[in-house]
Amino acid sequence: MEYSFKMILDFFQSKHAWAPGDYEYDDAFCRMLMEFASAGEASIWRLDREGCLHMVYGTNVAPEELSQIILGKGEGISGAAAMSREAISVSDATLHPSHNGRVDNILGLSTHGMISAPIVFKDFVYGVVNILNPPAKRPFSSKCKEYISAAATMYASALAAEGDLAAYETKNKKSPPDSCSVKTIIVGVSSAIQEAIHICLKTGRTDMPVLVRGETGSGKELAARRVHEASRRANGPFVDVNCAALTETLLESELFGHVKGAFSGATNDRQGKFVSASGGTLFLDEIGDMSLACQAKILRALQTKEVVPVGSDKPKKCDARFIAATNFDLLEQVRKGKFREDLYYRLCGIEIFMPPLRLRPEDIYPLTLHFLRNIAAEQKQIDPSMQTSKISPDSISMLMSFHWPGNVRQLEQAIRAAAAICEGDEIQRDDFPLWLQEAMKSNTNHPKDDTQKTIENKEQGADDSYTKGDILQYTKALEGTKYSGTGRWNITAAARLLNMPRKTFYYRLKKLRLTQ
Repeated sequence: MEYSFKMILDFFQSKHAWAPGDYEYDDAFCRMLMEFASAGEASIWRLDREGCLHMVYGTNVAPEELSQIILGKGEGISGAAAMSREAISVSDATLHPSHNGRVDNILGLSTHGMISAPIVFKDFVYGVVNILNPPAKRPFSSKCKEYISAAATMYASALAAEGDLAAYETKNKKSPPDSCSVKTIIVGVSSAIQEAIHICLKTGRTDMPVLVRGETGSGKELAARRVHEASRRANGPFVDVNCAALTETLLESELFGHVKGAFSGATNDRQGKFVSASGGTLFLDEIGDMSLACQAKILRALQTKEVVPVGSDKPKKCDARFIAATNFDLLEQVRKGKFREDLYYRLCGIEIFMPPLRLRPEDIYPLTLHFLRNIAAEQKQIDPSMQTSKISPDSISMLMSFHWPGNVRQLEQAIRAAAAICEGDEIQRDDFPLWLQEAMKSNTNHPKDDTQKTIENKEQGADDSYTKGDILQYTKALEGTKYSGTGRWNITAAARLLNMPRKTFYYRLKKLRLTQ
């Protein structure tokens, strides 16, 4: 494999009559990738200022067909690779939650094995390079993934040498801003988070109420914003209310508004959040903390699209899309009489689950890189000489080993704290907060839990096309949802936790030979 890759190295070191982006150059590059990897197809995609990917070259794709092949921001396996800046390899794209069958339909393809590698030069993402369909439906090797990533980086360097990247970046910076130019980014390459993103994008097609479930810090508000941005209401307001932060009286006034003199201190009429969100989206965070009396009024507003301000008897129209979020099991709250059953069924027309970070450890590294890029950009504004942009391998190992009860929010705060006291441009293990270092020290003396034992027992017989992260994710879900009493796995509940069809989950368990 090393010898055949030399052909690609020689290609980039040679002088050509064409430049990257020219049909002849891209055709030669992609066909060398196909020969190197024994792939059936190869393509190059360019990222636009809105985060959409446009196919600019595809083997066996006519130039006139290219204009209709576009992926939305974060859409598909290619979108996930561009967002995370990490290469993604899948053994069967049809089983991957992010796979976009629309492109296959346009091109008449049936994608199984796939590698998508980002074209990155310094901090600039140009797009992605894809190779598809190795022979006999075998998966691409992990070594092949590394080589394709290297080839994509060399292609980016060639673009930079031609000035194409600089011209493209300048053009984007000069473009006038619009409502679509700033998008919410949900970072992750795991199947669980990609399934959540996929549901967010599909949910944008309707105006149905949405319920987002997930632990504290798992990204529920990001999911709500992603739904809003994918909807016809994207140009309207996104209004968020933290229901847990307000008393019942204040919450009612905040949501529905009040008239002058409605209560002490109400010196003027005030428009509530329901009316303010008209034409856009109203996001009710932590709705499980809301009182039953307030729940009844929320239900009425959902049903009638009208609200009555505090102190008034005149209803006001509100045309907003409703998204609610909770870290409670609302069905359990219904059984306890703490949440209205009719409101629950009104809200959960579409349900999105944001998986906890401990169930998707493969996302920790791309999340860390994402936070480091943001931190470096912020530091550059304050002091150009102080930019923390790297992290040591042993620091990554520590982050991957921690269970993160506070999820992504806790991870971000830990990285920000480490960056604040870091000397130089690379975060070291000792830079992290003491609570994390002490937790890792205590963990080294603890016996392995049942989940870790199961993973180690099963890994030897696992299918090579699945990662250790997949095994960890699936086993954690199975252990967390097993039947009480018998201890047997509840495959249906685990599949629901992972946002995955039961049939797909069962198929993957069989391939991994994960059984009790």
